[in-house]
Amino acid sequence: MKKAFYHCDIFTLDQEKIIKDGMIITEDEKIAYIGKMEEERLQDCEETYNWSGKWVMPGLVNSHVHIVMNILRGVGDDMLLHPWLTEKIWPLEAKFTTDLAITSSKAAIVEMMKSGTTLFNDMYNPIGLDVFKLYEAVKDTGMKGNLAYTLFSNDKGDKAIAKEAHDIAQHIKKDRSLIRTTVAPHSPYSCSEELLRSSVSIAKELDLPLHIHVSETEKEMNDCLREHETTPVQYLAELDFYEQPTIFAHGVVLTDEDVALLNEKGTSIAHNPISNLKLGSGVADISRLNSAGVNVAIATDSVASNNNLDMFEEMRTAALLQKGTHKTPEAMPAYSMLKMATLNGAKALGYEDTGVLKEGYKADFISIDPRDKIHLQPLENASSHLLYAASGKDVSDSVINGNVVMENRVLLTLDEERIIYDLNYYYKTL
Repeated sequence: MKKAFYHCDIFTLDQEKIIKDGMIITEDEKIAYIGKMEEERLQDCEETYNWSGKWVMPGLVNSHVHIVMNILRGVGDDMLLHPWLTEKIWPLEAKFTTDLAITSSKAAIVEMMKSGTTLFNDMYNPIGLDVFKLYEAVKDTGMKGNLAYTLFSNDKGDKAIAKEAHDIAQHIKKDRSLIRTTVAPHSPYSCSEELLRSSVSIAKELDLPLHIHVSETEKEMNDCLREHETTPVQYLAELDFYEQPTIFAHGVVLTDEDVALLNEKGTSIAHNPISNLKLGSGVADISRLNSAGVNVAIATDSVASNNNLDMFEEMRTAALLQKGTHKTPEAMPAYSMLKMATLNGAKALGYEDTGVLKEGYKADFISIDPRDKIHLQPLENASSHLLYAASGKDVSDSVINGNVVMENRVLLTLDEERIIYDLNYYYKTL
């Protein structure tokens, strides 16, 4: 099926190319044409969308999130990371049922869709859950992303945990839907050496990326130096962790040797500035990472530590933090940050045909209607507004793999009202 989206200004993020009064024609899940408006092209399209005056850009990529945790928004505010996890989050997650987890995940997907995210990279705690049922529910939403069983060393035993993670990863990979997976050990401090090595083995066998929290706090760095006499980044190198593509969430505390190793191995960093600020973890020096050639993507982390999934807010915060900490407004210009939240994120997740708008790439894009929004004026400065003025609430439409999943802020694949009701019901059961 061919669909046309036309009379819109298109910010392709392909070498900063902007198409005024342009059109995008999609065929099935890809972009078949992108360029200036040509009326005659509409004749071959089964569906047409007049997006007159709207701004169009690639969908945002949330490179590290925990969608099952969406029900925990507002839990454990104003705590450091490790007591927050051990005293608040993990005890509550142990009470989750599968139905609660499904509702919480759908709530996260509603929030992401309505704020411009079209691709996400997730970790979820599998304790007590029917993970196959959870996967099927997420798959049915029309969202695109990675859903990954998080490995922790616990009383179940490392071999049993590794087998469960292997089986669900194998199932998802065979299914070939919009939802993919990674192998996702939680962190070097919550997994034994055996479980970390098993994670590498699973990733190599199934040819999947590895996704893990790394070097998030000074405590983590100091504990690793004391226990292993090396940094978390270098400890994972000793376990052959870099033999598969790797996504490291956070990377707040890194030595120069760590940065050089990340660049050498092609590892991506998922930068979570607001979560890191709220948990008092610090500010990752992504300017240094960029200069060293490390691929940096943008992420929100969970709503329990953020407290929302608005990638526009995340981008703006990330850019301003770099300008402030480096004391130069030249740090992180608008185009560089927008690229981190789109193309760099897609690259980190292994989606080579996503993140910019050009022919042959996947049809993942969003629109913003600026005409009645005073904070997005004057219209001529749209390139600036996309980073420094817009928010997720400004997103009007969303297209994922060529499917329109939101039209004029109305979701077409999810019952938002029912999800809100169910989420509050399940919260009272915790």
